[in-house]
Amino acid sequence: MFHRLMKNVATVYHKTGEDGTGRGIYDRFVLKNTRFERKESVRPTVAGLLPYNSFKLFVKAGKNDKPVYVDKAAYTAMTEAARKLCWTVAEGDVITLGETAFSLDDNSVDDMKEDCEIFTVNSVLKDSVADTGIIEISGRGRVFYT
Repeated sequence: MFHRLMKNVATVYHKTGEDGTGRGIYDRFVLKNTRFERKESVRPTVAGLLPYNSFKLFVKAGKNDKPVYVDKAAYTAMTEAARKLCWTVAEGDVITLGETAFSLDDNSVDDMKEDCEIFTVNSVLKDSVADTGIIEISGRGRVFYT
């Protein structure tokens, strides 16, 4: 029944390193049929109230799904050809709601802070108890655009 609620698209940017100028290098994964839940709130600071949003992203990642989900350690150990058949997400990665393409055409993921709302991954939990094949990704976000 939960699968019927999974109608969102999200883009994951998995950081794989940095280039010579210190800008991040990311692998981009567009995930369809996901469930994106957002909680909007504010956080008090010395400068005043700042928006502080959190999210949970539920992704179906069973054994027969394509591309296949693998954890960060397995993804890092794979060859470039094998990586094209898989996707991964880890703490510190960036997620946007919808399909975005900031890592293509020499654009930096860092540039997207000016154009859209981004979320940073805090935790990745794979459901191994009920074996439903659902991965829960959660984290925080801050609105950077005006």
